[in-house]
Amino acid sequence: MRISTNMTYSNSLKYMTRLQSNINRLTIQMATQQRINCPSDDPYGTEVALTNSTLISQLTQYQSNVDTAKGWLSLADDTLGDASTALASLIELAEQAATGTLTDANRLAIAEEARGLYEQLITYASTRYNGQSIFAGRDSGGTAYSLGLGTTVSGTTLASGAGSAVLSVEGEADQSIRIEFTGDGTVGTDDITYRYSSDGGDTWTEGTLAAGEATLACDGIQVHMQDGTGVSAVSDDDTSAGTRITVRPAAIYTGDADDGAQVTAQSNTDVTATPTGTFSNSVVVRMEDDTTVTGPVAYSYSTDGGLNWSDVQSSDNGTLTVPGGTLALSAGSGSDLAAGDTFIVSSDSTALTVRVSTSTSIAINSCGLDVFGGLYSADGESYAGTGDDDLFEAIGQFIGYLETNDAEGIAESLEAITAGQAKMLSAASNIGAREVRLEHIETANTLLTSTAKNAVSNVVDADTTELATQLSKLTTVYEAVLSTQAAVMKLSLLDYL
Repeated sequence: MRISTNMTYSNSLKYMTRLQSNINRLTIQMATQQRINCPSDDPYGTEVALTNSTLISQLTQYQSNVDTAKGWLSLADDTLGDASTALASLIELAEQAATGTLTDANRLAIAEEARGLYEQLITYASTRYNGQSIFAGRDSGGTAYSLGLGTTVSGTTLASGAGSAVLSVEGEADQSIRIEFTGDGTVGTDDITYRYSSDGGDTWTEGTLAAGEATLACDGIQVHMQDGTGVSAVSDDDTSAGTRITVRPAAIYTGDADDGAQVTAQSNTDVTATPTGTFSNSVVVRMEDDTTVTGPVAYSYSTDGGLNWSDVQSSDNGTLTVPGGTLALSAGSGSDLAAGDTFIVSSDSTALTVRVSTSTSIAINSCGLDVFGGLYSADGESYAGTGDDDLFEAIGQFIGYLETNDAEGIAESLEAITAGQAKMLSAASNIGAREVRLEHIETANTLLTSTAKNAVSNVVDADTTELATQLSKLTTVYEAVLSTQAAVMKLSLLDYL
């Protein structure tokens, strides 16, 4: 094969260009201290680096969520510790008050101190973290509790299905008010006489609840009673007979509670939709065809507000299975369903959760009713306590008994407060368990982050000693090539004449 001068030039240029490219690549790696500066440097290594970098980014966000959760739970833990100390002092007062040797003046002095501790506990229950209430359920932007008035009622007869004898109390009172009915009758139907005292029964004021009325007026306090409640007259011979109401302090829960899931019809209000189950997230249900509630019903659902939808589901009887439970459709003022009709099932969970690992979310808040109890009005119904082990109601009743000189009620309150204390301590234990769980998750996330960073470092970071050696070799070769080619290019046939 004939080798021309042009071929010599071309081969020399190609080789020197390749050497320059390698020298430039090594120079960039030396400057950045990284072996991979563009995907072409190492396609497989680039994929490994990108995968692990994405994981590191996720783990960084998880750690931020862990820090937030630790802040909420640590504050809740400290708050319940302070509340436990205040409650221990209150229990000591209850034990003193339960003795039969105290005078009325002694009880009033204890009641004043108990009121101060009660207000302190309500303040603890309304604690905020970064402006958000930690015991208000999902309604963290509001206040969990406020100090109001409640009642302790005895001797009433309620109609079937009635919630309570007293619906609510309005007004303010520095001391508990004792109300006694002096006549028999039915609230809202009969004229009923009553009397009330704001000094523990030393003096009384007479009043009459007129037929058609259901509100007792007592020195600026309005007690709204359930229409149809039966009351009976007190007796001087039998102190347990008759209807009595004690208006006393109460903690009113104003946060969010587990009232059950609610359904909102976006377009079809003729059909009744009833949810059953536990819905941790809201679910949007959409009709896919025109039909009736008796079925068959073709539908789909979304758990992210309508961004993504499930495959089309089918129900033969109008009971639709969705994440968390079921949605039963029945005829209301109509029974027709149209394609596109949507029903939104709102979550009934009070938990605010954050994702703290690839597979774990944790609740950072608590529902005050589950910790302290108190009075709560669900969906506009009458205010009611949480039943057994209701700490705030037990304390409110205790103060009422103290200020109305009810020795028997004081003794009963001590047991109720102790039971409420156990409920609060159980909630504190649950918060502590979540803190421990966070510690384990944080340790695991830290290990995963370290492993991912090492994986990135192994494929991306450059060995500067090796780079310097390679660069020196290439530079030497390049200089030699330049010198050789320069000498070769000077040759001519004239040199051999």
